[in-house]
Amino acid sequence: MFYWRDKRSQKDQAEKLENVYSNKDGLNRRAFGLFPQPKDSKPVRIELSTSVNFQKFIVAMEGQEETTCVRLISPGRKVRSAALILRGRVLGCIYGRDEEDQLLGQEAYARMTAEMLQGDIIVDAYKVDDKTAIAASAMFHGELFSAPSTMTPAEVFRFSLKHLLDTKMPGTILINENGATKAVLYTFKGKIHGLFSFQDGWLEPTVEKAEEVLKSAANYSVQASKLLCANIFELKQFTFSMTGLADVKDVKQYQSLSLNYEELSNLEKKNKDSLAKALSESRDQRDQAKAPPKPFKFGMD
Repeated sequence: MFYWRDKRSQKDQAEKLENVYSNKDGLNRRAFGLFPQPKDSKPVRIELSTSVNFQKFIVAMEGQEETTCVRLISPGRKVRSAALILRGRVLGCIYGRDEEDQLLGQEAYARMTAEMLQGDIIVDAYKVDDKTAIAASAMFHGELFSAPSTMTPAEVFRFSLKHLLDTKMPGTILINENGATKAVLYTFKGKIHGLFSFQDGWLEPTVEKAEEVLKSAANYSVQASKLLCANIFELKQFTFSMTGLADVKDVKQYQSLSLNYEELSNLEKKNKDSLAKALSESRDQRDQAKAPPKPFKFGMD
């Protein structure tokens, strides 16, 4: 659903939001646009004639443990920002403004929430499934595949995809064309979980569809990253509280705002394909995934 502070033409707002991630040439040229896109082609839009209380908005998302993507743009101040929220905690954030260095993580989130108090902003929030969110976080917190110069882009794609599927680690593969992103592939638990094309939207998550995207791309390159997390507890180190309250120690009245990882680990008993089971790989398997292949290098460009 969509929030904005000033009452304007719904058509104008819709066009601005659409241009955030969908360009006429079917390519994305902003890191801001690499966050998971909404699954609905035409999400419900709500026009508000009065200012939104964004403090309550943030508290509500944390308290309800929502997995969402929140995007903010300010046409007047040339600001674009986005946060990836997993079960009410920030898993990744980016903040950019013209003629300023791009910010990541908690520093980016602080600037983003400060922007919410300003005028002339558009804030877009929509739900994302847990597996897509975790796979997408590999771009922030994972290892980047440093391919040998002898590999062709097609070989890089097939090698990195096989590695992600074999190790069953969450990861992403970016298919870039002429320096811009054409498509994003998400892997989770040894499967292709999602495939998004900036030209055609969400595609069938198969190797065949991904190969079709490659064939339609001119002068393309491939960038792959994987997230080395054996369980939900290891994932927590990459998150932080949306309000700051859930990270305060020994404050019992705020416990309801924090992620209950013990509860998540028990979900395996209720659902065979639960998030807990999907991330609860053995440490031996995780360690095995760390080693091969050697070209994987920790960090990101």
